[in-house]
Amino acid sequence: MNRIGKIFVLLGMFFLLTGCGGSGDNSTSPSTPAPMSVEVETINDDDSTLWDHTNIIYGADDPNRQWLNIHLAYDQTTPSPIYLFAHGNGGSANGMNEKELNAIAIEGYTVISWESIPTINNGEDLAIGLADVQVMFDWVRANADTYNVDPDFIVVGGRSRGSIISWQLAHSGHPSIKGIYMYNALPRGAWQDTDAWSPVDEVTVDSPTTYLVYGPDFDDDDGHNPMYVDPVVERYEALGIGDRMTRYVDMWGDFQDGNGSWTNDGQIMHYFPEFVASLDGVDNTPVTGYNTLFMGHSFFAPIARQIPFHMTQLGIDGHSQHVESSPGETGAPLALWEDEGHRNKVQAILNTGQVNLLGMTASPTSEGYTLWIDYALSKNPNTKIVIGTPWLDFPADYSDAVSYENTITDGLNSKIKIDIDALRVLYPDVEIISLPYAFAAIELRHMFETGQLPEVTELVGNDRRTSIFADQKGHGHGNGLLLDLAEFIWISHIYDVNLDTYEYSAGHNVDLKEVANTILDRYAYYFD
Repeated sequence: MNRIGKIFVLLGMFFLLTGCGGSGDNSTSPSTPAPMSVEVETINDDDSTLWDHTNIIYGADDPNRQWLNIHLAYDQTTPSPIYLFAHGNGGSANGMNEKELNAIAIEGYTVISWESIPTINNGEDLAIGLADVQVMFDWVRANADTYNVDPDFIVVGGRSRGSIISWQLAHSGHPSIKGIYMYNALPRGAWQDTDAWSPVDEVTVDSPTTYLVYGPDFDDDDGHNPMYVDPVVERYEALGIGDRMTRYVDMWGDFQDGNGSWTNDGQIMHYFPEFVASLDGVDNTPVTGYNTLFMGHSFFAPIARQIPFHMTQLGIDGHSQHVESSPGETGAPLALWEDEGHRNKVQAILNTGQVNLLGMTASPTSEGYTLWIDYALSKNPNTKIVIGTPWLDFPADYSDAVSYENTITDGLNSKIKIDIDALRVLYPDVEIISLPYAFAAIELRHMFETGQLPEVTELVGNDRRTSIFADQKGHGHGNGLLLDLAEFIWISHIYDVNLDTYEYSAGHNVDLKEVANTILDRYAYYFD
């Protein structure tokens, strides 16, 4: 049986054994044990007038089940981030109250409360819920413009039952999911048979900032006792992402009176403002692909050709590219302009008006830059420009890493950086990115000479696994150590990819993503 099948069987049984209430998990007092049966939510706040848009159908299967409500953020000047909410067992997508909605909307978030099977009692119900969450998620992203929401900044939320059917999506690694805020999440029954499935299995190093907030305290005899989520908290710590996990407990004791009524303004969303503040360090700008045109020589083109691979690994849509290459000096910008065949091919692509990133290799003359930039901007006024500086050829001609580095930095300081700064003055409204990926070769050579590359036995050699350079001229290996490191530098600096959360490793004995981050930090002056 596959993992999803096991989840269906296990949780179908779970919902028959343990209460997973929505308002039941709110109204049960701390001193009253949760009943060992399906706990149906009593809705006291089922007011559809609180919503800006109601009963919107998101799926084609069953309009009586697949619908959602939208409560817009108060600030509508820009597309707002999204809070997805799934209710507790027996509840309804109408069942958020004014105080909860206000606590979210005042922070600039639009609430999308979505419906599926209201009460899950068996594996078939659960299967439908797990399918619906993906249909809903895809619908929300596809219709973001209609409701002025940001499809690339989503927080996944829910309570009790809602936390379970949303848990896999929350940890799916989709780049648009920036955080998790859940109430009474993953109750007792979610842990009935962890050999078949455990919520811990969904947690990865890419799991987002997470707030799990609870009504009961640790000593309360309740099916939603926060101790049940201990394995998840421990998993975050074990993966080195403990700083992304926050758990608050005893909200009933802190914010309810003797009658079980909430005394705080935000009710179960009390900690949402703090949660939002914790996301200040999260990059709200999604990693996006570009319609890209790269042109250069054999120290440039092999890296450029690998960019689509990384876009696929990252799950990034919308990236397309063309690489125009020519060997040696004929791959310089001016040489490509003066070659009629290359110029016609590149201009035909630029003439589409769809190119939003133009990458060129560094050149001893700036004339080629301006010819191409002028032409590109005439057809594509919002084009970004990348100028990539490669490593020097014939690396064995330099006695050591220090002399190799000094020669490259001398060239950067005396010519290339000056030219790039001049281009920025000439084109003040154009983003011009300096990409001196030559530092990949410099850093690897330093590491080789200090014994930090145990797999590398020679500077230049035919075996890509045991050398930095493939031949005396200094070509990097296809898929070898040097090119892999250069690729990480490219995707981080051009596309703002967070290498700390990028799962692909390239399979070497050294952490090339860490090396790339070190290079970008140590030589930031040249990448500026």
